Amino acid sequence: INKFDKYNAAKKKDFIFNKIKYISMYAYDNIPFYNDFYNDCNFKPVDLKSYDDIKEIPIINKLILQDVPLEYRSNYKLKKSLANTGGSSGKPFAFYIEPSSVPHEWAHMHHIWANLAYKQCHLKIMFGGRSDIENVVSYDSIRHQLTVDIYKPFPVIADHLLKACIKYNPVYLHGYPSAIFDLIFWLNENNHPLVSYFKNNIKGMFLGSELPSPIARNNAEQLVQCSSISWYGHTERCILAYEKNKKYSYTPFHTYGFVETICIDNAENLVGTSYYNMVSPLIRYNTEDIVIPTYKENILDCFEISEGRSGEYILDKNNNKIYLTGFIFGRHHKIFDCVKHIQVHQSEAGYATIYFSSKNIYSDDFINSNFDSSNIDIIFSYKFIPEPVKTSAGKVPLMLKNIS
Repeated sequence: INKFDKYNAAKKKDFIFNKIKYISMYAYDNIPFYNDFYNDCNFKPVDLKSYDDIKEIPIINKLILQDVPLEYRSNYKLKKSLANTGGSSGKPFAFYIEPSSVPHEWAHMHHIWANLAYKQCHLKIMFGGRSDIENVVSYDSIRHQLTVDIYKPFPVIADHLLKACIKYNPVYLHGYPSAIFDLIFWLNENNHPLVSYFKNNIKGMFLGSELPSPIARNNAEQLVQCSSISWYGHTERCILAYEKNKKYSYTPFHTYGFVETICIDNAENLVGTSYYNMVSPLIRYNTEDIVIPTYKENILDCFEISEGRSGEYILDKNNNKIYLTGFIFGRHHKIFDCVKHIQVHQSEAGYATIYFSSKNIYSDDFINSNFDSSNIDIIFSYKFIPEPVKTSAGKVPLMLKNIS
C-alpha cells in the first residue's frame, strides 16, 4: 500500500493494468460465464495492451450475474466459502470467496484504522449484527475485540459493557455507526458511568457498513471527545475506500481492487474489479452506486457518495427521483437538533412519510418550520417513533422498504 502511494501515475497504471489483465485472462480461461460473455461481446483479454484498454472490458452487474447459476460463474476446483449479500436493493446475490483473502482484507483495514493511531495490540468494542453473542459482551480472540449483542436493551448493554471495560480496557469503538451513536446518546441522556469511561479512554471510532449520519456523527464525537473514520466497501470485496483526507470523501485502495466510474444516464456509477478472487471473479462490476468522482491523471483519486446506495430515493408527483442522501443529509434540517434518526418510507409516488426517532412528539407547525422540504413536489406526513426501525442484522436503514 505504501509503495503504491509513492508510485508516479505511469507506474500506478502499470500495476493496475497487470492485475486487470491477469484476472481477465484467468476468468476467460477458467470461468464458463466469462468465456461465453466475453465471446458474445467480441472481447478477448489477450488483446489488452495498456491501461487505456481496460475500458474495452465489458461491464457486468448484479442483475447479469443473478441470471446465471453460481457454478457457471465460479471455479469449483479452488478452496472457497459461500458469501451472500442483499445489498441496498434487497435482492440476494451469492458468490464464493477464498479463505486466503483474509490477510489481504485485514492488511487494508488495519491501514485505515492506523489513521486513528490503531495498533494490533489495541482492544476494540465491536457493535455488529451478530446474534450469537453469549452473555451480552463476549471476547473474540481472532479479531481481538469485545463483541456486543446490540439486540439487548441499552441498560443491559451498558452495565455489562462497563464491567468489561473496567476489566479489559478497550480503547476503540467499531461497528455500525447507528448502533454506536445510539448507545452514546443513551449513556449521555441517562448519566450512565460508561460515558465517562468512553470520554477518558476511547481514542477513536471506526464506522463501517453504513454511511454515517453527519449530525449524529458530530454529536457522538463531541460527547466521547474523539475522532472517527469511515470507509466504503462491499461484501463482494472488489472495492475498498476510506476517508483519507476529509470526511465523506473516499480514497480507493487500488492495491485492493481497481476502482473506476462509468457514466450511465448522466450519472457516474461506481465500478470495481477484484484482483484476488479466483473462485467467483468480479471484473468491471457496476455497483450501481452513484458518486461524484475526482480523477488525477486518469486514475480515480477519490469519490463522494452523491446519491446514496442504489435504491435510496423517493419519487415526486412527476416520478422524478429525489435521492435521500442529498435530501436528508445535504440540507440543514433544524429538526436534527431534536431527534436521533430520520428514516423515510414511500408507498406511492408524490407522497412520503418521514419517521423521526425521538422520545418527544412535536407539533406539525414545529416540524414544518424545522424540516426543509422546500422545492420538492412531494406531500410529506410525519411520524414519531421511540426507536428507529432496524433490519434483522441490526442496521438502521435510511430508506424503509416495508412498514408493518
